[in-house]
Amino acid sequence: MEQNVENNSDVANQLNVSGNHGNIYMGTKSRFSKRFEKLNTEVTSDTKYEGIMDALKHYLTKLDGVDMPTKLQDGGFTEREILTATRRKEQYAKKLEKSKFYESAQWINSQLFAKIKINFEAYVEPLINSGAAKDEILLAVVQNVITPVLALINEEGEHDTFLNYDAEDVFGMIYYLTGKCHINWKNYDSIQPSV
Repeated sequence: MEQNVENNSDVANQLNVSGNHGNIYMGTKSRFSKRFEKLNTEVTSDTKYEGIMDALKHYLTKLDGVDMPTKLQDGGFTEREILTATRRKEQYAKKLEKSKFYESAQWINSQLFAKIKINFEAYVEPLINSGAAKDEILLAVVQNVITPVLALINEEGEHDTFLNYDAEDVFGMIYYLTGKCHINWKNYDSIQPSV
């Protein structure tokens, strides 16, 4: 029995030598984690990527619809809130422009856009469609879109030294998608055409 304890201790010590600072890490890294690591390598070695991935092109493409300020106004946003949203969208757009030269950044952005859109559709659109108050809608955005996306970024990209996205950036992504007509703040299907 004493020998088993000693052998187990040796195995644990060997696992700790791998640089996990005392934590035994027995699982595999996620695709996100691997992409964040690869991004750091791409940036450090200045490995540029030519072109835009199809997955990201989809979200960069403007669909039919009105502009972002009009969509937000239709959703009950005040002029001050629209100015804040515009600033957040523009700040994120600058980061997107800077990061588009790296393949892993394109992949990360496309995956984050997808998560934002799906969470918005699942948790926010039903509130919009039922005529909920704007404050209730914005709370759902924070709880069900911003918070989970930020948690994903902080967990999977804990060693990210390039994107460094924060809550303002995630809001900017939402408004960027709004400007590209991938997200609406009003149920336009319920609007009856004037005769």
